[in-house]
Amino acid sequence: MLSAPWYVSATLAAVIWGIHYPLIGHALKKLSLPGVLLVTTLPVLILIPFFARTLGADVRVLQASTWPERLLLLAPALSSLAGTVLLFSAISSKNATLASLIEISYPAFVAVFAWLLFRELHLTTTALIGGLLVMGGVALIAGSNP
Repeated sequence: MLSAPWYVSATLAAVIWGIHYPLIGHALKKLSLPGVLLVTTLPVLILIPFFARTLGADVRVLQASTWPERLLLLAPALSSLAGTVLLFSAISSKNATLASLIEISYPAFVAVFAWLLFRELHLTTTALIGGLLVMGGVALIAGSNP
């Protein structure tokens, strides 16, 4: 992992996503959704040989896991694919800016699912108020941009 403070990594991730979404919008004008999905997975596929030992250990962990735990460990693959397809569809149907302004509401759902799945509660009063403001912005944007 990176040794930068969490907020630096999070901010840099926001910058990268800020670059990524318009690039996805451009690619979707020229390529099919499955084509863009494939193109975005190529870097991961290229990295596989460099992490063979680590990935081998991960496979052994999966093999040693019970089926419920194995499904929970594999669920990110399905949720990532579903989220990516839905996001790319929204970008293709409208544009990267509006899709991202709606998609930015995902932290509210992170809080809900962290509680439902793992009984983890990370909300503070200020985070809750900020989340409600974000959801209000989502309603405003969605309502004025059919």
